[in-house]
Amino acid sequence: MVIVGPNFEQLRSGALKALGPNSTVVIAGPLSSVTVPGLMTSEVAGALATYGQIVTVGVNPSRDYDSGLHRARSLSALHHSSQLTESFLHPWLSRQRRQEFRRYFNDQVKLAVALAWPGIDSSWIREFVHVANQNGARSVVLVVTRPVATQSVTEMARAVSDADLVLVGDVMDATLLSATLGSTRPVIEVHRALSLSGRTNNERRKRLTAFLPKEDEQSLVSVLTAFDAIPSDWIENYDLRLVMRFSGRAVPSRVKTSYHAHRMELIGDDLSSTDVSQIASESSALSVADPSMDSRVFATAVESGIATAVLADGMTTNVGRGYVGGLLADVSRPTSVFVAHSHALRLAGLRFPSPDDWFDLAARVASSVIDISLESDSQRTR
Repeated sequence: MVIVGPNFEQLRSGALKALGPNSTVVIAGPLSSVTVPGLMTSEVAGALATYGQIVTVGVNPSRDYDSGLHRARSLSALHHSSQLTESFLHPWLSRQRRQEFRRYFNDQVKLAVALAWPGIDSSWIREFVHVANQNGARSVVLVVTRPVATQSVTEMARAVSDADLVLVGDVMDATLLSATLGSTRPVIEVHRALSLSGRTNNERRKRLTAFLPKEDEQSLVSVLTAFDAIPSDWIENYDLRLVMRFSGRAVPSRVKTSYHAHRMELIGDDLSSTDVSQIASESSALSVADPSMDSRVFATAVESGIATAVLADGMTTNVGRGYVGGLLADVSRPTSVFVAHSHALRLAGLRFPSPDDWFDLAARVASSVIDISLESDSQRTR
């Protein structure tokens, strides 16, 4: 099982030469603009667009796949470029699935990629890999690692056994999958873009930290109103920390007169980068009002992998490209802010990959079409 592969530039240059501009890459997986599995599929597609024409196939488990909870608009989805996307609800019979997948393969398809999310039905992957292999395309399966999964990686063994390359998010998952598949296994590697683990999460205690511009009354009122909308029966499990420079008594007075003021803390001091990082590590989720492209707070949020709501005027912002842990809210509408904060807090246990991780992952996936020896004795783990 290979744990460490060649560097990014080696992978990228080799893959570009092997695929060529007329090649097609078929990517299948959950597809939604408001769920983390769907966003990860889209980010993989976007990063692989450098290497060829992209066809994305949405394999969603049900018609109401992305309903049932209040969800804020995704920040990364705001920046997605238009791609050829075809979505279908996969039939139950494996023969029917194979027939459906064959529609997307022709002589130009050099690479087929499937994204598996533990807890979502992944039985279709076996048929997808089978069709890819029949058509002479290299097959890659991406298996996401998340803190709590209802389906273990070993249960996916049968689905991925015929793939050329399997990438997972955690060393333990790779080891278990390797042991389950035995000596005839595909190449199995670990990649950080597929790991959502790494943040501690207290399921009951939720701490939201909001960074607001100096004396910005509109954003302050929206955040306070949204927090006050939390039912009184729940509020003992929530804390709001407001970071906002101010002068005079107007800002403290607004906080003091809020309905849930006893669950709020106001910080008006200048903070160092170390302070901001510490606050992020102590928070369940962050909220940032109107961040600029060089925002230190938003950069820290991305580096920390924490779920972050961006409160923007008119629902437009330039930040957040490639960050699946970002959410978007209208700063002038407290209801929008409430939904974004609630959504971010539900994601508190996940540590999201950085935007750069997608390009590194794409380079590794694309390089699977060429014969690069990745299994030297120094890299192999049995």
